[in-house]
Amino acid sequence: MQASALDRASHQDFQKILALLQPDGSFSDLEYEEPGSEAFVTHGRRQSALLYHHWKGKKNLTAEADLCFRYITYDAPPINELNWWNHIIGVPVQMWQGAALAQGVLDQKLLLDFLDRYWANTLYGPVWNPKERDGSNAGGNFGPRALLGEVEGLLRGTYQRVHSEVASQLHDELVERNPYEGNGVRPDGCIHQHNPAGSHSTVDHKYLNHTLGNPYSGEYGKEMMSKLSLMMAWYSGTDLDYEEAAIEGLYSTYFQCHQWVFRGGVIEPTLVGRKIPTGIVITYYSVRALIADTGYSLLEMGRHREQVEAVLHRYENVVPAPEYALVGHRHFFNSDLSVHQRREYYASVRILSNRTVRPESWLSGENIDGYFQADGFMTILVDGGEYGEFKNEVFQVYDWARVPSVTNQYTTEIPSYQLNTWFSRYFYNDAKFSGGVTDGLVGLASMVYNRPHVPLRALKSWFFFDDVIVVVGSGITLDPAYVTHKYVGTTLTQIVFEGQFVVCTGSGKEETGEMGIFDYYKPSWLFHRNVSYVFLNGDEHLHTTAETRYHDDKELDVFMAWITHKADPINAMLAYAVLPATNLEATRQFLSHPTVEVVTQNDNKHVVCHHPSVAIGASLVDAGKVTVESCGSVGPLEIEVDTPCLMLATVERSTAGEATIFLSVSDPQQVFDAVNVKINFEGSMVEKVVNLPLDSLRGSSATVIIRL
Repeated sequence: MQASALDRASHQDFQKILALLQPDGSFSDLEYEEPGSEAFVTHGRRQSALLYHHWKGKKNLTAEADLCFRYITYDAPPINELNWWNHIIGVPVQMWQGAALAQGVLDQKLLLDFLDRYWANTLYGPVWNPKERDGSNAGGNFGPRALLGEVEGLLRGTYQRVHSEVASQLHDELVERNPYEGNGVRPDGCIHQHNPAGSHSTVDHKYLNHTLGNPYSGEYGKEMMSKLSLMMAWYSGTDLDYEEAAIEGLYSTYFQCHQWVFRGGVIEPTLVGRKIPTGIVITYYSVRALIADTGYSLLEMGRHREQVEAVLHRYENVVPAPEYALVGHRHFFNSDLSVHQRREYYASVRILSNRTVRPESWLSGENIDGYFQADGFMTILVDGGEYGEFKNEVFQVYDWARVPSVTNQYTTEIPSYQLNTWFSRYFYNDAKFSGGVTDGLVGLASMVYNRPHVPLRALKSWFFFDDVIVVVGSGITLDPAYVTHKYVGTTLTQIVFEGQFVVCTGSGKEETGEMGIFDYYKPSWLFHRNVSYVFLNGDEHLHTTAETRYHDDKELDVFMAWITHKADPINAMLAYAVLPATNLEATRQFLSHPTVEVVTQNDNKHVVCHHPSVAIGASLVDAGKVTVESCGSVGPLEIEVDTPCLMLATVERSTAGEATIFLSVSDPQQVFDAVNVKINFEGSMVEKVVNLPLDSLRGSSATVIIRL
């Protein structure tokens, strides 16, 4: 632990620190009584820096470190900060390195008094309390608390007892993964915070604001995983090593889930919760601490080295080497999130059900406008620069009423988070039919859109094939009582502007646009930043803006594009294809020879065929038939189901002419046990019962192989 503390301690120049140190042990530039000044955090970092240089032999700094510790222990005023994280976790987390390095250097009574003030006798109780086993220590709470508990055990001489307590709870959080208790690792493999006890039971809306939530793979995930992996590295190979089951639990969480939600140094934006508009979480805090720190700690343990090195390679390289590329599709069924990974691009969509709420907002203004963030937010990442750069990101200047792939009535007055039980209904989707299906390589997400207090209704589906994504909408209807002059539209993109874009107009002419505002009637496609949007209905009204936006002392050029469905749509339709990591020539070829076909598009059924892979995706809100005359080189194909479901069918034919259908099915409502399937393929009939995953795995996919 001390070696790790030395490695992670602040390296700030001790001469600069000493120049600010006052005779009473405080620092002249810190305002300890000023709310939000971070004086205690800064003081803690400087303590660790002094002890770092002391241990490195630069100078004997025992007296100066002792002075700092005595001031912060006995003379510093109470922490004048309302945010309880600074009382319980925020300050000690910045002090643990100095505390560990102080052992054997400073007086033991001083260290114990220091622990009493900042570890034990806090306003909200002890930092590590093994009696609290109700799940409240999960996510961003459990990781820092466990680490601080270990530090406290070291300094108090209760090391083995505290370590056994931490190890026991770690086993519960990472290995048992009980979906009905606690807030930790969920059955879909992601870290969660603020989830309900019994996520599949009827929602009690008076608790919704605080109990239902999302996977915080960014902010909370980094806190849990980076701290736990650090501790595991401390004890790996010693008599205090964690059980192999716990190591496997951390590895599977890190590798099986979190590797899916980033491309290069950019993490999935809907996973950073209320922190997203700060502009530093996306490119630094979430990804660096979660991916890099956790990965390097796992490497120190020497376990799963090959897989972890591959994840770290993908973190450090936006376009990974082919042998390290992650290719596949995952639907996180506890989180209403689908993720699609290819070497050339990353894509995801966050939807909303009656089992989850939209990503967290906060009264301070963090993500206060993220009201539409879970209503079908689709992320497309190709070069990793789409959102900007460190401290200058598009989310700091975002128009949160134009979220990519979301269909909504435009507004400049976005509902804000409120701590009222009656207000909870503003933050979920009153529809069970919301989920995804995947065969591991391709996938489909679909959502009935029925948000209380939002007068818009629709069925939306996202089909993720190898080289193309198809977005389909139907039944897009605005309650006539809420029709205003503001249009209903579907946003295509809102990212950093590359400098120009190209639109193919209805007449077939290609026009290049730069900064400014443009309108296009019945365009064929839009190309910007190596992504093309090809319009499949043929009646779209496209709008684009490219403008410079400002925040603080920075500026950023932002490009937005959206299509409108008029101000009073009734049963409006929507269909477009997204070609990620493409170019103009490939876009032109796609227009003349499209590889996808929208077979069925109505109020309760979406069916799309991908011809090259002979793959068919279907969203069936009601039980019924999927009929495809031809897809690729096969057909006709008819699939009948007796249960509402999501379905993927991929057909392969051998050289001898025998056909194999790989059928993947899921229950987006998470209530059915099985689906009875009847298949009529080119005159051959087959009946099959597909047993669906049960209990905590409801909502995940089941795949069967049918040979004809």
